[in-house]
Amino acid sequence: MTTRSVAHLPAGVIGNGSLLATLSRRGEIERLFWPHVDRGQHLGELRLGVVAGERTRWLDEEPFIHTQSYVDDAVILRTRAVDAELDVELVDLVLAERPVLARIVRPRKAGCRLVVYCRPELHESSRYGAAEALSGGRLVFYNNDVALALGVVRQARAVCGSTRGGEGSDVFATACTGRPEGEDIASGAVDGVLVCDLPEEAVLLAAFGRSREHALAELDSMLPVRGDALVRARATHDRERLGSAAPPEAADVGVAPLYRRSLLTFDVVADRDTGGVIAAPEMDREFERSGGYGFVWARDLAFCTLAFLASDREDLARRALRWLRAAQGRQGFWSQRHWTNGAVAPSWCRHQMDETGAALFVFEASFRELADEALDQELWPAAKRAARFLAAFTDPRTGLPGATHDLWEESEAEHAYTAAAVGAGLSAAAAMAERHEPAEAERFSLAGEEIRAAVERELWLEERGHYGRAFTTGANGDREAIDTGVDASLLGLAWPFAVAAPHSPRMRSTVAAIEEKLLRPHGGLARYEGDTYAGGNAWILTTLWLGLWYRQVGDEEGLARCVAFAQSHQTELGLLPEQVADDGRPAWVVPLTWSHAMLVLAVRPELTLIRERTRSHEAASAVQQA
Repeated sequence: MTTRSVAHLPAGVIGNGSLLATLSRRGEIERLFWPHVDRGQHLGELRLGVVAGERTRWLDEEPFIHTQSYVDDAVILRTRAVDAELDVELVDLVLAERPVLARIVRPRKAGCRLVVYCRPELHESSRYGAAEALSGGRLVFYNNDVALALGVVRQARAVCGSTRGGEGSDVFATACTGRPEGEDIASGAVDGVLVCDLPEEAVLLAAFGRSREHALAELDSMLPVRGDALVRARATHDRERLGSAAPPEAADVGVAPLYRRSLLTFDVVADRDTGGVIAAPEMDREFERSGGYGFVWARDLAFCTLAFLASDREDLARRALRWLRAAQGRQGFWSQRHWTNGAVAPSWCRHQMDETGAALFVFEASFRELADEALDQELWPAAKRAARFLAAFTDPRTGLPGATHDLWEESEAEHAYTAAAVGAGLSAAAAMAERHEPAEAERFSLAGEEIRAAVERELWLEERGHYGRAFTTGANGDREAIDTGVDASLLGLAWPFAVAAPHSPRMRSTVAAIEEKLLRPHGGLARYEGDTYAGGNAWILTTLWLGLWYRQVGDEEGLARCVAFAQSHQTELGLLPEQVADDGRPAWVVPLTWSHAMLVLAVRPELTLIRERTRSHEAASAVQQA
């Protein structure tokens, strides 16, 4: 066992919606999730070394200098490791339809040997492991119903071993000499090594299965395949996926590569079996610096589904909508966050009702785009339960939705953004009711209108010239005071929910306050005044949110500035982070799915429901002026 420390932030991600891998800037596989993208992180270490002379040179260590890029528009990552003696190219990919990771190793220098060291943590644990070194140079590790088989597409030698009592690994120690020694079978905290000649190319395959036999069968079926064939197959698959999506319509054609990378990222983080989409590949499983990101939030999923609809990714949209239907709680609302299988995940608040409002909104948005009556019928029972709950979840003193946590998950109050999502969600439910149970429509429509009126009556701050963020509540639930802070989520009053007129003097004045208080010198928008989370930086998604409001009011130049900010602050691999530091560096979580969703929404035409809600305000304003 080595003393490897995995960074919080990966450089790249590859996967197929079932098997997900994150990689470091050094080309090291950091995490392997299977068979779902949110849990079952099965890797301790998977390291590659080259024997040149009398010792193993591990490719993820200094003095190697590393460069990385994705291969064209594909979920294939190329890493080049170079020092004074060696020049090695690594090409990493996951097979599109199989639980198999491929690592293609291509040295520029002949006469080397490849060393592969693996220390699994099946079921996220080193306990109860088993390992076997098999004929033909194959390794298989297994623990209950998860097995991982490794092999190289050429003749190899395999050994395995175990570590006990916190002692170091003899297998790893001998692997460092280039002459690994070990056993044919081991148990406990296990590891293993493969070694083979490396004349021009070696292909390492890592295959998962539900049993030792299944994993070995997956491995053996692919071992005859050459690396270039694997690359062509994955590239073809990704090209076809992109070809089925709508192209970007932004004026700046330079954003097209980022748009395509966003679509490919969706395929990596959207769970193929369940339809749940994680906020990001988990990078903080101990919750040391955050609450974790490898979960499904109904809010994030709603925005992602809007992006799926906007980009014609109907397959992802339908699966996401069905995930929402299945994950709904019995009371009618969605919990703070869930696992991809719909089970409630660890949380730190009772509820965030904006999520339930957003789910209703996206149900109706999907009908406007897909016109799928059967799907609409399928979603209606969930929509009715949610709308009935939200219609009753109102503070009679204010007319606003009752106290709940905000979308930033930091405070419980009666929030303006929650009111926007819930009000628009109830209006969406009323439209659905007209198609399914007209007797419910008036009730939901009236509830939505009352919330809209309450926003104008209770949250507009005349002396400050902007909407207030929330009514705070005391320990006994009594209203204490209005929170006058400026928050980027106030943009949600206009886009996408349009409970406030986007063009109105009040909304324009609110946006002016947001720009004054939250815009950073580099052009990014912070979340709110006094934010300290992970540095309190500007966020990609809030900046694009501002851009979407600009477009809503006809300011295409403003939209272009915000899209340009996202484009200029993507990572070197074309992924969008959660935040951007004041010095311009991408900061914190990479990739954040919501960031990519907002980018897609910003460079595709406005969705029908949002466009219609915006126009209804314009029409009402015209009537008033007449």
